[in-house]
Amino acid sequence: MELAIRNGIVFNGKEIIGKTNIYVREGKIVEVSREDHSAKMEIDAKDMFVMPGLIDAHIHLSGIKGGSLLKIMFEKPEYRVLRAAKWLEKLLLAGFTTVRDCGETVSLALKRALNDGIIGGPKVIAAGKPITQTFGHGELSHDVPLEFSKTMSFSEFCDGMESCIHAARKVLRDGADFIKIFATGGVLSQRDRPEHPQLSYEEIRAIVNEAEKVNTYVAAHAHGDRGARIAIEAGVKTLEHGTLLKDETLKLMKEKNVTLTPTLTIQELIFKYGKQIGVDEWGLQKITSVRENIANVVRKAKEYGVTIISGTDLGFETGLEEIDMGKNWMETVLLVERGGLSPIEALRASTYNAAMAIGINAGVIEIGKDADIIIINGDPTLNVREISKITHVIKNGKLTVENKSIKG
Repeated sequence: MELAIRNGIVFNGKEIIGKTNIYVREGKIVEVSREDHSAKMEIDAKDMFVMPGLIDAHIHLSGIKGGSLLKIMFEKPEYRVLRAAKWLEKLLLAGFTTVRDCGETVSLALKRALNDGIIGGPKVIAAGKPITQTFGHGELSHDVPLEFSKTMSFSEFCDGMESCIHAARKVLRDGADFIKIFATGGVLSQRDRPEHPQLSYEEIRAIVNEAEKVNTYVAAHAHGDRGARIAIEAGVKTLEHGTLLKDETLKLMKEKNVTLTPTLTIQELIFKYGKQIGVDEWGLQKITSVRENIANVVRKAKEYGVTIISGTDLGFETGLEEIDMGKNWMETVLLVERGGLSPIEALRASTYNAAMAIGINAGVIEIGKDADIIIINGDPTLNVREISKITHVIKNGKLTVENKSIKG
């Protein structure tokens, strides 16, 4: 064996399986048992908690500092990608072995640099440019001239079925792993409202069809119930935010196997610290209603059996002690403290559920899976905030982080 992780209390992504040894060869898990085998490298995880690497299934690797997303229009992407590369280092230190970027052009370059070994960090699953309608959430500001917005915005614009087909094909050509759309208005865009539907059923169905042709899927930003329902009926596979969903829509999600990413972190951040970090005034005005309702939505989603996955929606560096890039485990904490999930359910949302939803061979400690594993000096099933006490990070079977200072 190349690597043995011994004597840890193992959460395999689904459940606690107790004190177990994990053996790794060529980046894959090859055995999970109580048997003792020799290995070139051994990690003694006695009295520690072993689990799959964390997944942030909704992030924006924008490279922006501060809370105004309008900086995307005015800061050079070459500089932003350098800052975002440092974020990836922080994310890996925090135990994140995979992140799914839900809309940002520089993520495609970051993914390529990671794959080529130029930079270090978690695996990146990237959407590239998200798709928006004119007067949509993807414009951010509706005061600037439309042509300027199309040129400088981080989104791909489409209006009408033919236009949406072209937009979908373009983002796929750019190298997107999946397609991200805006099916409703949002908080951090100027004049559209979170409850307003965006893109028609026919437009979304056209985009979904293009994704399915190349064996991928569509993720839909959706706050309002009506726009979310249109997106679900049109065939999207993951629903992002879902802050204003009604019971019947949640039941439809369960029926159609559409997952929910509640993104509690971004809402908590804007609600508590938005003014301090420079969030635009329209974002401060719109945050209260969605933040108040999402806790109830998560509880209802759990009740109806909707698969919940963990994603922060962090898109900028804050410099805050509580919530910042590199502290993305806060979403797991909030799923418990605000969403009413048990610690085990929140850990499952942050590993197995997320991996299955975004289609990666990780998120669970089983034979044949990628050896993305973290070790924690604590027990997050008893105190979920101990998820921050990362001592080791193994990515693709290789020890990439060993933090001896918090072994205790």
